[in-house]
Amino acid sequence: MIPNNINEQQLHTEIELLKIQFPQTRDLYREACVLLFFRHGITPTANKLYQLVRKGSMSAPSEALNKFWLELREKSRVRIESPGIPEELKDSAGTFVSTLWRQAQEAADASFSVHMAEANDKVMQSLKDAETAQKQTADAELKLEATKAQLQNAEKQILDFEKTHAVDINTLATQEKTLKTLLNERENLGRSLEDTRKTFSQDLDKLHASLGKAEAQYRSLEKKSLLEIEKERQNVIKLEKLHSKLVETSRSDQRRYQKDIEILQNTISELREKLGTSNGKLFEVSGQQREAANKLKQAEKKLASFDLKHLRKTKPDSTKSKKLPKLDSTS
Repeated sequence: MIPNNINEQQLHTEIELLKIQFPQTRDLYREACVLLFFRHGITPTANKLYQLVRKGSMSAPSEALNKFWLELREKSRVRIESPGIPEELKDSAGTFVSTLWRQAQEAADASFSVHMAEANDKVMQSLKDAETAQKQTADAELKLEATKAQLQNAEKQILDFEKTHAVDINTLATQEKTLKTLLNERENLGRSLEDTRKTFSQDLDKLHASLGKAEAQYRSLEKKSLLEIEKERQNVIKLEKLHSKLVETSRSDQRRYQKDIEILQNTISELREKLGTSNGKLFEVSGQQREAANKLKQAEKKLASFDLKHLRKTKPDSTKSKKLPKLDSTS
Protein backbone atom coordinates (compact mmCIF):
# COMPACT_ATOMS: atom_id res chain seq x y z
CA MET A 1 0.00 0.00 0.00
CA ILE A 2 1.15 3.58 -0.68
CA PRO A 3 1.31 5.76 2.47
CA ASN A 4 -0.59 9.01 2.39
CA ASN A 5 1.08 12.35 2.92
CA ILE A 6 -0.61 13.23 6.19
CA ASN A 7 0.76 14.86 9.30
CA GLU A 8 0.54 13.64 12.85
CA GLN A 9 -1.92 16.37 13.78
CA GLN A 10 -4.47 15.07 11.26
CA LEU A 11 -4.04 11.53 12.60
CA HIS A 12 -4.61 12.68 16.18
CA THR A 13 -7.71 14.60 15.09
CA GLU A 14 -9.22 11.54 13.41
CA ILE A 15 -8.34 9.34 16.41
CA GLU A 16 -10.15 11.79 18.71
CA LEU A 17 -13.25 11.46 16.51
CA LEU A 18 -12.97 7.67 16.77
CA LYS A 19 -12.81 7.95 20.58
CA ILE A 20 -16.20 9.65 20.52
CA GLN A 21 -17.74 7.05 18.20
CA PHE A 22 -16.18 3.97 19.88
CA PRO A 23 -15.89 4.31 23.67
CA GLN A 24 -14.86 0.66 24.10
CA THR A 25 -11.07 0.16 24.08
CA ARG A 26 -11.09 -2.94 21.83
CA ASP A 27 -13.40 -1.35 19.27
CA LEU A 28 -11.32 1.83 19.34
CA TYR A 29 -8.03 -0.01 18.61
CA ARG A 30 -9.72 -2.04 15.85
CA GLU A 31 -11.01 1.10 14.12
CA ALA A 32 -7.61 2.75 14.55
CA CYS A 33 -6.02 -0.19 12.68
CA VAL A 34 -8.59 0.20 9.89
CA LEU A 35 -7.96 3.96 9.73
CA LEU A 36 -4.17 3.62 9.45
CA PHE A 37 -4.11 0.71 7.04
CA PHE A 38 -7.02 1.36 4.66
CA ARG A 39 -7.42 5.16 4.71
CA HIS A 40 -3.84 6.37 5.10
CA GLY A 41 -1.84 3.37 3.87
CA ILE A 42 0.19 3.12 7.09
CA THR A 43 1.09 -0.33 8.43
CA PRO A 44 -0.15 -0.30 12.04
CA THR A 45 2.13 -1.37 14.88
CA ALA A 46 1.48 -1.81 18.58
CA ASN A 47 3.66 1.14 19.53
CA LYS A 48 2.09 3.39 16.88
CA LEU A 49 -1.42 2.46 18.01
CA TYR A 50 -0.63 3.10 21.66
CA GLN A 51 1.01 6.47 20.84
CA LEU A 52 -2.13 7.58 18.99
CA VAL A 53 -4.84 6.12 21.25
CA ARG A 54 -3.12 6.07 24.69
CA LYS A 55 -5.87 4.04 26.28
CA GLY A 56 -5.80 0.72 28.14
CA SER A 57 -2.73 -1.39 28.80
CA MET A 58 0.15 -2.14 26.43
CA SER A 59 -1.33 -5.55 25.68
CA ALA A 60 -4.54 -4.02 24.30
CA PRO A 61 -3.03 -2.68 21.04
CA SER A 62 -1.12 -5.96 20.50
CA GLU A 63 -4.29 -8.03 20.85
CA ALA A 64 -6.24 -5.68 18.59
CA LEU A 65 -3.46 -5.75 15.98
CA ASN A 66 -3.26 -9.57 15.96
CA LYS A 67 -7.02 -9.81 15.58
CA PHE A 68 -6.95 -7.23 12.78
CA TRP A 69 -4.34 -9.13 10.75
CA LEU A 70 -6.26 -12.39 11.30
CA GLU A 71 -9.54 -10.86 10.08
CA LEU A 72 -7.74 -9.24 7.15
CA ARG A 73 -6.27 -12.56 6.05
CA GLU A 74 -9.66 -14.23 6.38
CA LYS A 75 -11.39 -11.50 4.33
CA SER A 76 -8.68 -11.43 1.69
CA ARG A 77 -9.13 -15.14 0.99
CA VAL A 78 -12.25 -16.58 -0.66
CA ARG A 79 -12.91 -20.23 0.04
CA ILE A 80 -14.97 -22.40 -2.26
CA GLU A 81 -15.96 -25.55 -0.43
CA SER A 82 -17.67 -28.29 -2.37
CA PRO A 83 -16.88 -31.98 -2.55
CA GLY A 84 -17.47 -32.03 -6.27
CA ILE A 85 -15.10 -29.21 -7.33
CA PRO A 86 -11.49 -30.12 -8.09
CA GLU A 87 -8.87 -28.69 -5.74
CA GLU A 88 -7.06 -26.85 -8.54
CA LEU A 89 -10.27 -25.14 -9.61
CA LYS A 90 -11.12 -24.17 -6.05
CA ASP A 91 -7.65 -22.75 -5.46
CA SER A 92 -7.66 -20.85 -8.78
CA ALA A 93 -11.07 -19.33 -8.19
CA GLY A 94 -10.26 -18.42 -4.59
CA THR A 95 -6.89 -16.95 -5.53
CA PHE A 96 -8.43 -14.92 -8.37
CA VAL A 97 -11.21 -13.49 -6.22
CA SER A 98 -8.71 -12.72 -3.45
CA THR A 99 -6.35 -11.03 -5.91
CA LEU A 100 -9.21 -9.08 -7.45
CA TRP A 101 -10.39 -7.88 -4.05
CA ARG A 102 -6.84 -6.90 -3.03
CA GLN A 103 -6.22 -5.09 -6.33
CA ALA A 104 -9.49 -3.20 -6.00
CA GLN A 105 -8.59 -2.24 -2.43
CA GLU A 106 -5.05 -1.20 -3.44
CA ALA A 107 -6.38 0.77 -6.42
CA ALA A 108 -8.82 2.65 -4.21
CA ASP A 109 -6.12 3.33 -1.61
CA ALA A 110 -3.65 4.43 -4.30
CA SER A 111 -6.25 6.80 -5.76
CA PHE A 112 -6.86 8.29 -2.34
CA SER A 113 -3.11 8.63 -1.77
CA VAL A 114 -2.74 10.62 -5.01
CA HIS A 115 -5.66 12.83 -4.07
CA MET A 116 -4.25 13.49 -0.62
CA ALA A 117 -0.79 14.28 -2.05
CA GLU A 118 -2.18 16.75 -4.66
CA ALA A 119 -4.46 18.62 -2.26
CA ASN A 120 -3.03 18.33 1.23
CA ASP A 121 -4.53 21.70 2.16
CA LYS A 122 -7.98 20.37 1.22
CA VAL A 123 -8.05 17.53 3.73
CA MET A 124 -11.78 17.58 4.26
CA GLN A 125 -12.45 17.28 0.53
CA SER A 126 -9.96 14.43 0.28
CA LEU A 127 -11.65 12.70 3.21
CA LYS A 128 -14.94 12.97 1.36
CA ASP A 129 -13.29 11.42 -1.70
CA ALA A 130 -11.91 8.68 0.54
CA GLU A 131 -15.39 8.01 1.89
CA THR A 132 -16.66 7.81 -1.68
CA ALA A 133 -13.94 5.29 -2.54
CA GLN A 134 -14.78 3.34 0.60
CA LYS A 135 -18.37 3.21 -0.55
CA GLN A 136 -17.15 1.92 -3.89
CA THR A 137 -15.07 -0.67 -2.07
CA ALA A 138 -18.13 -1.62 -0.07
CA ASP A 139 -20.04 -1.98 -3.35
CA ALA A 140 -17.25 -4.20 -4.63
CA GLU A 141 -17.52 -6.30 -1.48
CA LEU A 142 -21.26 -6.55 -2.01
CA LYS A 143 -20.57 -7.70 -5.54
CA LEU A 144 -18.15 -10.25 -4.14
CA GLU A 145 -20.87 -11.45 -1.82
CA ALA A 146 -23.14 -11.72 -4.83
CA THR A 147 -20.40 -13.68 -6.55
CA LYS A 148 -20.22 -15.98 -3.55
CA ALA A 149 -23.94 -16.49 -3.86
CA GLN A 150 -23.46 -17.27 -7.54
CA LEU A 151 -20.73 -19.70 -6.60
CA GLN A 152 -23.07 -21.36 -4.14
CA ASN A 153 -25.64 -21.64 -6.90
CA ALA A 154 -22.90 -23.07 -9.06
CA GLU A 155 -22.18 -25.63 -6.37
CA LYS A 156 -25.77 -26.68 -6.42
CA GLN A 157 -25.62 -26.90 -10.19
CA ILE A 158 -22.43 -28.96 -9.92
CA LEU A 159 -24.22 -31.39 -7.61
CA ASP A 160 -26.97 -31.68 -10.19
CA PHE A 161 -24.43 -32.09 -12.96
CA GLU A 162 -22.70 -34.84 -10.95
CA LYS A 163 -25.92 -36.76 -11.14
CA THR A 164 -25.88 -36.43 -14.92
CA HIS A 165 -22.11 -37.08 -15.14
CA ALA A 166 -21.38 -33.63 -16.65
CA VAL A 167 -19.85 -31.99 -13.61
CA ASP A 168 -16.48 -30.85 -15.01
CA ILE A 169 -17.75 -29.31 -18.27
CA ASN A 170 -20.63 -27.38 -16.71
CA THR A 171 -18.47 -26.23 -13.76
CA LEU A 172 -15.81 -24.86 -16.13
CA ALA A 173 -18.45 -23.03 -18.16
CA THR A 174 -19.94 -21.52 -15.02
CA GLN A 175 -16.54 -20.44 -13.72
CA GLU A 176 -15.68 -18.83 -17.06
CA LYS A 177 -18.86 -16.77 -16.87
CA THR A 178 -18.08 -15.81 -13.30
CA LEU A 179 -14.54 -14.81 -14.24
CA LYS A 180 -15.82 -12.71 -17.12
CA THR A 181 -18.27 -11.03 -14.78
CA LEU A 182 -15.54 -10.27 -12.26
CA LEU A 183 -13.27 -8.91 -15.01
CA ASN A 184 -16.06 -6.65 -16.21
CA GLU A 185 -16.65 -5.49 -12.66
CA ARG A 186 -12.95 -4.73 -12.26
CA GLU A 187 -12.97 -2.72 -15.49
CA ASN A 188 -16.07 -0.83 -14.31
CA LEU A 189 -14.38 -0.09 -11.01
CA GLY A 190 -11.27 1.15 -12.86
CA ARG A 191 -13.40 3.42 -15.03
CA SER A 192 -15.19 4.72 -11.94
CA LEU A 193 -11.88 5.50 -10.28
CA GLU A 194 -10.65 7.23 -13.45
CA ASP A 195 -13.84 9.34 -13.56
CA THR A 196 -13.29 10.26 -9.93
CA ARG A 197 -9.71 11.29 -10.71
CA LYS A 198 -10.88 13.43 -13.66
CA THR A 199 -13.58 15.06 -11.55
CA PHE A 200 -11.04 15.87 -8.88
CA SER A 201 -8.68 17.37 -11.48
CA GLN A 202 -11.50 19.53 -12.83
CA ASP A 203 -12.36 20.72 -9.32
CA LEU A 204 -8.69 21.49 -8.73
CA ASP A 205 -8.54 23.55 -11.95
CA LYS A 206 -11.64 25.46 -10.85
CA LEU A 207 -10.01 26.09 -7.51
CA HIS A 208 -6.86 27.45 -9.21
CA ALA A 209 -9.04 29.71 -11.37
CA SER A 210 -10.89 30.98 -8.30
CA LEU A 211 -7.58 31.64 -6.56
CA GLY A 212 -6.39 33.61 -9.62
CA LYS A 213 -9.54 35.76 -9.55
CA ALA A 214 -9.16 36.30 -5.83
CA GLU A 215 -5.54 37.32 -6.30
CA ALA A 216 -6.52 39.81 -9.03
CA GLN A 217 -9.22 41.27 -6.80
CA TYR A 218 -6.71 41.53 -3.97
CA ARG A 219 -4.22 43.39 -6.18
CA SER A 220 -6.96 45.76 -7.37
CA LEU A 221 -8.06 46.37 -3.79
CA GLU A 222 -4.44 46.89 -2.72
CA LYS A 223 -3.90 49.45 -5.50
CA LYS A 224 -7.09 51.26 -4.56
CA SER A 225 -6.07 51.24 -0.90
CA LEU A 226 -2.64 52.68 -1.76
CA LEU A 227 -4.30 55.49 -3.73
CA GLU A 228 -6.61 56.25 -0.82
CA ILE A 229 -3.66 56.17 1.59
CA GLU A 230 -1.73 58.61 -0.64
CA LYS A 231 -4.79 60.87 -0.80
CA GLU A 232 -5.12 60.81 2.96
CA ARG A 233 -1.39 61.49 3.30
CA GLN A 234 -1.75 64.61 1.11
CA ASN A 235 -4.71 65.70 3.25
CA VAL A 236 -2.61 65.18 6.37
CA ILE A 237 0.18 67.32 4.87
CA LYS A 238 -2.32 70.08 4.08
CA LEU A 239 -3.76 69.87 7.57
CA GLU A 240 -0.26 70.02 9.07
CA LYS A 241 0.52 73.16 7.04
CA LEU A 242 -2.80 74.71 8.06
CA HIS A 243 -2.09 73.73 11.67
CA SER A 244 1.36 75.33 11.50
CA LYS A 245 -0.15 78.50 10.05
CA LEU A 246 -2.83 78.58 12.75
CA VAL A 247 -0.19 78.01 15.43
CA GLU A 248 1.89 80.90 14.08
CA THR A 249 -1.19 83.14 13.90
CA SER A 250 -2.14 82.13 17.41
CA ARG A 251 1.35 82.89 18.68
CA SER A 252 1.26 86.32 17.00
CA ASP A 253 -2.15 87.07 18.50
CA GLN A 254 -0.89 85.82 21.85
CA ARG A 255 2.10 88.17 21.72
CA ARG A 256 -0.20 91.11 20.81
CA TYR A 257 -2.65 90.19 23.55
CA GLN A 258 0.27 89.90 25.98
CA LYS A 259 1.38 93.43 25.14
CA ASP A 260 -2.20 94.73 25.55
CA ILE A 261 -2.42 92.94 28.90
CA GLU A 262 0.84 94.49 30.05
CA ILE A 263 -0.43 97.96 29.04
CA LEU A 264 -3.70 97.36 30.89
CA GLN A 265 -1.82 96.08 33.93
CA ASN A 266 0.33 99.22 33.96
CA THR A 267 -2.79 101.37 33.63
CA ILE A 268 -4.45 99.47 36.46
CA SER A 269 -1.34 99.94 38.62
CA GLU A 270 -1.38 103.69 37.97
CA LEU A 271 -5.12 103.88 38.75
CA ARG A 272 -4.55 101.92 41.94
CA GLU A 273 -1.82 104.35 42.98
CA LYS A 274 -4.09 107.32 42.23
CA LEU A 275 -6.93 105.64 44.11
CA GLY A 276 -4.63 105.08 47.12
CA THR A 277 -3.57 108.76 47.03
CA SER A 278 -7.20 109.86 46.76
CA ASN A 279 -8.19 107.62 49.64
CA GLY A 280 -5.36 109.11 51.77
CA LYS A 281 -6.46 112.63 50.95
CA LEU A 282 -10.08 111.73 51.64
CA PHE A 283 -9.11 110.23 55.00
CA GLU A 284 -7.13 113.38 55.82
CA VAL A 285 -10.07 115.66 54.86
CA SER A 286 -12.41 113.49 56.93
CA GLY A 287 -10.10 113.92 59.96
CA GLN A 288 -10.02 117.67 59.44
CA GLN A 289 -13.82 117.74 59.20
CA ARG A 290 -14.15 115.77 62.44
CA GLU A 291 -11.64 118.09 64.17
CA ALA A 292 -13.53 121.19 62.94
CA ALA A 293 -16.84 119.73 64.10
CA ASN A 294 -15.36 119.08 67.56
CA LYS A 295 -14.04 122.62 67.74
CA LEU A 296 -17.45 123.99 66.69
CA LYS A 297 -19.19 122.01 69.42
CA GLN A 298 -16.73 123.25 72.01
CA ALA A 299 -17.27 126.84 70.85
CA GLU A 300 -21.06 126.44 71.07
CA LYS A 301 -20.73 125.07 74.59
CA LYS A 302 -18.51 127.97 75.60
CA LEU A 303 -20.90 130.51 74.06
CA ALA A 304 -23.89 129.02 75.82
CA SER A 305 -22.08 129.08 79.15
CA PHE A 306 -21.05 132.71 78.61
CA ASP A 307 -24.62 133.86 77.85
CA LEU A 308 -26.02 132.22 80.99
CA LYS A 309 -23.48 133.86 83.24
CA HIS A 310 -24.09 137.29 81.64
CA LEU A 311 -27.84 137.06 82.14
CA ARG A 312 -27.56 136.20 85.81
CA LYS A 313 -25.36 139.24 86.55
CA THR A 314 -27.61 141.76 84.77
CA LYS A 315 -30.58 143.26 86.87
CA PRO A 316 -34.02 143.69 85.31
CA ASP A 317 -35.48 147.28 84.76
CA SER A 318 -39.04 146.43 85.78
CA THR A 319 -40.81 143.85 87.79
CA LYS A 320 -42.06 142.20 84.67
CA SER A 321 -40.00 139.39 83.64
CA LYS A 322 -38.55 139.45 80.20
CA LYS A 323 -38.24 136.45 78.04
CA LEU A 324 -34.76 135.44 77.42
CA PRO A 325 -33.77 135.17 73.79
CA LYS A 326 -33.66 131.59 72.53
CA LEU A 327 -30.22 130.50 71.74
CA ASP A 328 -29.63 128.94 68.42
CA SER A 329 -27.27 126.10 68.67
CA THR A 330 -26.23 126.67 65.12
CA SER A 331 -25.08 130.30 65.73
